[in-house]
Amino acid sequence: MLHTSLKPNDFLVAESKAMRAIADQVDAYADGDAPVLITGEHGTGRELVARILHQRGPRGRGRFVAVRPTFESSDVAKVPGDDACERAHRALRAAEGGTLLVKDMIDLSAPSQRTLKRAIRDRRGPAADAHDVHVVATADVDVDHAVDAHIVSREFYDLFAARRIEVPPLRDRTEDLPALFERWVKHYADSIGRTRPTISTRAHERLAAYPWPGNVAELKSISRRLVVRVQRSRIEAGDVDEVLPVVATRVPLEDLAFEEMVKAKLAGLLARIDGYPIHDLYDKVLARVERPLFDLVLAHTGGNQLKAAQLLGLNRNTLRKKLADLGTEKKVSKQKQSRDARALDEA
Repeated sequence: MLHTSLKPNDFLVAESKAMRAIADQVDAYADGDAPVLITGEHGTGRELVARILHQRGPRGRGRFVAVRPTFESSDVAKVPGDDACERAHRALRAAEGGTLLVKDMIDLSAPSQRTLKRAIRDRRGPAADAHDVHVVATADVDVDHAVDAHIVSREFYDLFAARRIEVPPLRDRTEDLPALFERWVKHYADSIGRTRPTISTRAHERLAAYPWPGNVAELKSISRRLVVRVQRSRIEAGDVDEVLPVVATRVPLEDLAFEEMVKAKLAGLLARIDGYPIHDLYDKVLARVERPLFDLVLAHTGGNQLKAAQLLGLNRNTLRKKLADLGTEKKVSKQKQSRDARALDEA
């Protein structure tokens, strides 16, 4: 959540193609008219987008009221014993002439959805409880599944569907990361009255390599921690390493050392055959390694077994016996292979 004292426009960074598209949608939907739905993962800045919608439109001088799915908020008066529908009407009255942001649409109760649906449809009508309010809602990426499961009414969802803004996760807009980080570092440095530290190129590289599961909200937290922890005038890569969580990275198989590559394949094999009776794993693995090794070495020596044996460090008779043993094995189709043999192929 962006603190109300901040200027939302200062934190809408749109250097990436994905966020430039979002900025265009914001401009198109900021007329304060039809409802808008803002979707995305938690921490992507959905409320920030809603505040910018409000400020850029004709209702910018009106109130911006953000409420939870129960319509509870510090901006909405509390009345003992009331229900969500009554709170919904109070929230609409509180946002009169401005914008009402309803967070987490999926968690709205069925009666609350009906109340809000009527309010949206009657906004310009003569009804006594009509409210001149621009309604904006947020939802996570599963909102479509919630509609299919009838958790969110299709009729209610359709009021928002035509104006849906999907905020991308930070990992899909890494071009925005340097500017976002710089702005949050500046904000937190200003808030404690210190000179904004500069950020090294390698520190930026560390940040770009991190997957940001918590999105912009996590970036804000990391920025704040670095401003507090680093007393020098420059944030270095080591400073970033100290505060970023350690995450497992997926290394391409071809980038692994040979031993690590073999271990990775065998780990997959063991996982696949767990629970099945296997008694000759050693022989099976050696056979699967020896066959391609001998094939490649013989091809390299032009079929000369003596040279191949010398290259392998084997006695020629030993090589001939191994080749004979491997050559007498029946070649079976993948459909007829044993479970452990298939598992090694698929590991």
